[in-house]
Amino acid sequence: MKVQNFNKYRRVSVTLLFLFTGLALLPVLIELQQGSSYIFSRKVIPALWCVFLVIMFFFVPRVHAAGKLIQREIIYVEAGVCAIIIISVKILTGSILGQLGGSPYDLSMTGILGNLFSVLPGLAARETIRSYILCTYCSKQNIKIFIFLTIFMTAFSLNFSKLLLSLDMENISVFLSTEAGPKLTGNIMLSYLALYGGPLAAILYGGIQEIFHWCSPILSSLNWLAEGAVGILVPVGFILFIVGKYENKKLRFKEEKEQRRGVIGWSVTAIFSIGLLWFIVGVFPIVPSVVATGSMQPLIYPGDVILLRQMQTEEQLRSLSAGDVIQFQRDQIRITHRITEILDDGIGNLTFRTKGDNNSAEDSRLVLPNEIKGTLITVVPKVGYPALLIKKSPNNRNRDIEF
Repeated sequence: MKVQNFNKYRRVSVTLLFLFTGLALLPVLIELQQGSSYIFSRKVIPALWCVFLVIMFFFVPRVHAAGKLIQREIIYVEAGVCAIIIISVKILTGSILGQLGGSPYDLSMTGILGNLFSVLPGLAARETIRSYILCTYCSKQNIKIFIFLTIFMTAFSLNFSKLLLSLDMENISVFLSTEAGPKLTGNIMLSYLALYGGPLAAILYGGIQEIFHWCSPILSSLNWLAEGAVGILVPVGFILFIVGKYENKKLRFKEEKEQRRGVIGWSVTAIFSIGLLWFIVGVFPIVPSVVATGSMQPLIYPGDVILLRQMQTEEQLRSLSAGDVIQFQRDQIRITHRITEILDDGIGNLTFRTKGDNNSAEDSRLVLPNEIKGTLITVVPKVGYPALLIKKSPNNRNRDIEF
C-alpha cells in the first residue's frame, strides 16, 4: 500500500502563503516608493494572478477538500445561494431605509471588464491558496491553522486607511463595524467553504458578490450601523448553517456539543461587542461618558462614568427644569453642569444658565438648546479611571470634560 507523502503538500502550502504575502504587499511597497500603483495594482498584479492560477491548475499537486465528493455540488449551490441572500438583504435594507444609490463605477462594457479583471483573478487566487492550505493542514481539525489563516487573510483585506484618519472612539467603532467585523465574518465563511467545498465554493461566494458590486446600476449605500449589522449578522447565520451541516458530522457527540457552544459563544461575543461599541458612541438613547474634573462634586467625582439620556426631541428639551443635570458641548469640550435657571425670550426660544455644584460661580455663557447632548440618569463610580488616565492631559486638568 502506497503511503502518501504530505510533506510536499505542506511545502507547497508554505510557498503559497509567502507568494500571496509578497504579491499582496507589492502594490503597497510600489505606492510608498513611487506615490501611485494604480496601473500596477489593476493590471500587472491581476495578470500575475492569472499566471499563478494556470500554474496551480497544471503543475501543482492537488489536494482534496474535506467534504465528501458527493457533497461538492450541494456546497456550490449553497455558496451561491448565500451570496445572493447577502446581496438581497443589503438591497432590501437599503430600500427600507431609503439608502439606495446609483453605482459610482463605469458601467460601460469596457469599464465593467476592466473592473472585474482587477478583482476576480486576485479573488480566485486567494481562495485557491486558502483552500490548498486548509485542505492540507485542517482535514483533521487543525483549528490553530484555520484560525491563523482566517485572521491572516482578513488582515490583508482590511482598508486600514479608514482607521488612520482618526483614532477617536467613534471612528474606531465605525471601522470595526464596517471593515473589521464584516471582513472577519466573511473570511470565516470563506474558510469553511474553501475547506469543505474546495476553492470553487469560496470563489462562488465571493465572486457573485464582487460581480454584483461592480456590475449593478443600483447599490445600497447603508449607514455604518446598518452596514455593520448586515455585514456581520448575515454571515454569522451562514457560518452557523455550514458548521451545523458539515463540521459536526465529523465529530463525536461530545465534540459536537463543544463546537456548537464555541460557535454560539463567538457569535454572542461578536453581537455583544458590536452592541457595546454602538452604546459607547451614542447609537442608543442612553450613552456613557467619563467625567474628568471635580466641578460636580460631591455628586460626580473625576473618573466616574455617567449615563445620559440623549436629547433627541423638542418635548425632551422643554421638559427640562431648574435642578436638572445636563451635558452640553462647547468648543469641542463636553461639560456636565446643573441648570440653575431657564430663560425664555417670550417667543418660545429657551436658553439655560448652568453651574457646577463645586464651582463658586455660575458659568459665564448661557447654554443654547442645540448644545445640549443629554440629561443625567445615574452615576457609576470610578469605572472610568482607565480612560481618564489614558486621555487626561495637562491642558484639560482644569476643565470639566467628558469623552
